[in-house]
Amino acid sequence: MGLSLNFVDNGTEHNDIVLEWAGQTWVCDSYYLALDDYLQPEVEDAAKTRAVLWRVLEQWLEVLNELRVDDIAFLPYDFSDQYTGWLRCTRRQDGFLVARGWSNVEGWSFAPSRVGGLLRNLDGFRTDGPSVELPTEELLESIRKSMSRVAS
Repeated sequence: MGLSLNFVDNGTEHNDIVLEWAGQTWVCDSYYLALDDYLQPEVEDAAKTRAVLWRVLEQWLEVLNELRVDDIAFLPYDFSDQYTGWLRCTRRQDGFLVARGWSNVEGWSFAPSRVGGLLRNLDGFRTDGPSVELPTEELLESIRKSMSRVAS
């Protein structure tokens, strides 16, 4: 059961972030990644988008590695005007229970490079599809592979 988050630069900052999860694909915009105020604030180009997406994925790894059994983390992947898309990851003994969903938290209301407290406490998360169990190392390796692709 693969997970990947990639940037497919098409020069528009729209329809260029691709989440593949549980045999399905969702396409999102990189617009708010390019506007991030903390990482390379003076630029809005593909290189910056890659750097911010890499930082998003790094935050995913950081929060997942902090979780204890039954703890929950929320991993953002879709930053839109009126909502955000997230993966909810519940730590289990031998892995994670992962569900895709969304929240009314707007994509412009926080910097993707500094997700902060939302990684652990996201109000109004709504699942959109089934939850899938993933072994710990499979999930972490999927994220590391996404980071590698984003960096190249």
